[in-house]
Amino acid sequence: MVHLELVSELKGHSDRAWQVSWHPSGSYLASCSGDKTVIIWEPSDLNGENPSWHRQNVLDGFHDRTVRAVAYSPSGRVVATGSFDGTTGVWEKDTSGDYECIATLEGHENEVKSIAWSASGSLIATCSRDKSVWIWEAASDDDFECLAVLQEHSQDVKMVKWHPKKELLASASYDDTIRIWEDEDDDWICSNTLEGHESTVWALDFDAEGNQLVSVSADMKIKIWKCYTPQNDLGIRSYSNSLPTWKCTCTLSGYHSRAIYSVSWSKHHGRIATAGSDNKINIFEEDLEAPQDLDAPTFLLAASIDAPHGVSDVNSVQWNPTEAYSDLLASTGDDGVVRIWRLVKDSI
Repeated sequence: MVHLELVSELKGHSDRAWQVSWHPSGSYLASCSGDKTVIIWEPSDLNGENPSWHRQNVLDGFHDRTVRAVAYSPSGRVVATGSFDGTTGVWEKDTSGDYECIATLEGHENEVKSIAWSASGSLIATCSRDKSVWIWEAASDDDFECLAVLQEHSQDVKMVKWHPKKELLASASYDDTIRIWEDEDDDWICSNTLEGHESTVWALDFDAEGNQLVSVSADMKIKIWKCYTPQNDLGIRSYSNSLPTWKCTCTLSGYHSRAIYSVSWSKHHGRIATAGSDNKINIFEEDLEAPQDLDAPTFLLAASIDAPHGVSDVNSVQWNPTEAYSDLLASTGDDGVVRIWRLVKDSI
């Protein structure tokens, strides 16, 4: 078994904090807040037992309402921010060490809820309360072109997430569904609609290979979805017009007592972290001792923390993206504090 130990508390926001995003190197962390700012945090030494963190930069003066989303690009050179003012900002560090907003992505009619970079870094997806998903292409560092506006969701779109290796996009919505989007002959189509949640789908994440997807919802359930590729009668993958399908293979319930707002699937140790409005962080791991059934995996609760942010909702949890620091989990919530946790194996 394992447990989470508190490593550091990062205090600097004056309002609730909505989301955290690790730098691809795992050495920096960005957090965004209702105070209209993004703070870039830098640790003294991540290898130390209790590293101290300080504010390396503060991104402010651009958005005039809450900054709801923040995301580092795969290269780590730029940061994207999404706001309740309906805009997305793209920021780059200049020679003096300060961040400058080099591009503004405009078009959403309401607040931007989520931002995601494709694995190549050439595409950005944004989603909004206006029920739409926008896909942007980076023509250059400071020039972005809108490739598609996807409007199949019937309600507020809460999150977008790119496949870790392909240009395939998943979106989660207030309409209780998840949609999978793929580029087909330069036309972005909805190839799958995943139904099964009974309320708002707040967040989702892919596993390391992108063959599975985890989603969390206001229905207090966690669902694992698997991608099935069409095969011909000989069991060989078919490259016909048939698209892969996603099916729910596992549902976890009874572990959260209120809406689940955030989920993160580690790309290294494979554990899933969830958090939400019941002031709890849960860690799940696959039960490798159970009979192995790829179509019905079994996940167990490996660790749990009550009140990790006091009486406040937990809005975001994110595993460190690197193998070296894969035991680190960042969380933030309505208390405006960012906390860093370390996953520790229990002594036998």
